[in-house]
Amino acid sequence: MKSLFLSLFLQLLLSCKAETKIEASETSLAKINGQWQFTKKSVGYPVPGGPTEIKAINTEIISFDANSKIFTRTINGKLTETTDFDVQKLNLFGTESKEAVVFAKNQNYSFLTFDDTSSSIILYEKTPLGAVLADGNSYYYQKVK
Repeated sequence: MKSLFLSLFLQLLLSCKAETKIEASETSLAKINGQWQFTKKSVGYPVPGGPTEIKAINTEIISFDANSKIFTRTINGKLTETTDFDVQKLNLFGTESKEAVVFAKNQNYSFLTFDDTSSSIILYEKTPLGAVLADGNSYYYQKVK
């Protein structure tokens, strides 16, 4: 009976620990610093016969200020979003730790990938903190020179 109680207690304790934040390296924060222009969206699960990529129509610029940790988004020159951000490694529900940009205002995150060969970043679909999204889109941004 004691072992059953202990087992249930441990399962409850582990399930409550759905999200563990691990500090990301300062290198990633430095690499993401600056302005990035949206180039295309890769469709997570396209409809049959539908496009797998969608090229940018509008001029969308995102900006990460690594010193103040402020993120902004402008579309066609109009400011559409601003929030505090951080780059962290997230371990969600026992999955492997992945680097993500965490947006404070709406309490969501986007997994982050660097493509050093093309000076690009890829941000996965925004997801609420503590949740895992498996079928989202990926957004490609090119470093503004």
